[in-house]
Amino acid sequence: MADHITEQEQIETLKRWWAENGKGIVTGIVLALAGYFGYQWWQNAERGQAEEASNLYQGFVEAVSANDGQPDNKQLTTAKSIGQQLKDDFAKRIYASQASLRLAALAAQENDLEVAEKELQWVLDNTGETSLQLLAKRRLASVMAARGKPEEALKLLEGSVPPSFAALYAETRGDILLQKGDEAGARAAYQQALAQLLPEQSGSAQLLRLKAESLAGAESAEVESEGEQSAQPTDTEPKESDEQ
Repeated sequence: MADHITEQEQIETLKRWWAENGKGIVTGIVLALAGYFGYQWWQNAERGQAEEASNLYQGFVEAVSANDGQPDNKQLTTAKSIGQQLKDDFAKRIYASQASLRLAALAAQENDLEVAEKELQWVLDNTGETSLQLLAKRRLASVMAARGKPEEALKLLEGSVPPSFAALYAETRGDILLQKGDEAGARAAYQQALAQLLPEQSGSAQLLRLKAESLAGAESAEVESEGEQSAQPTDTEPKESDEQ
């Protein structure tokens, strides 16, 4: 009898416990299953989008690389269409930014600097890849300078950059300063670029030296000009009297 009562008490205790906690347990199980299957669905969707973007980009590369990198009008139209689709449907993926950078380069080759600027600005506005942002910013500065906006271009190059981009940014700054007619400033920028070259970038050293050496006379001419100006008599200097 005592055993029966004990068993009944245990059953009643279990019922009460289930009444108090059962709903929470069921809810927890449902949420856990929903989270698991939701994550599986997200992974599958993410994989599918990545594959679709990759296939589109492959088609883009084939179009822009046709005829040894000289696509005809039809191939160029195909490339632009695929590039736009990548930007519309996969804006945050690296394929879209890479396509936009390539389209900007093609536009610059055709001297369509307005389109080149728009493509590069799109990369800056959409990519989350630091290296692509830095590359796009440097190219955008060159395009803006070529469009007659050197001051805006120089502002883009302000601030510190990783060592792998430091020499490239300094060289671009020198090119823009030279375009403005600031030969001394350009030479200083080229010298800075030389000093910031990494060992793996040594292939650029010869061209940078040539750029700097071609402006070697600019600094000496500026020094001579300053010396001549300082040698001129000022209004405050006493003048010799005409009377002897």
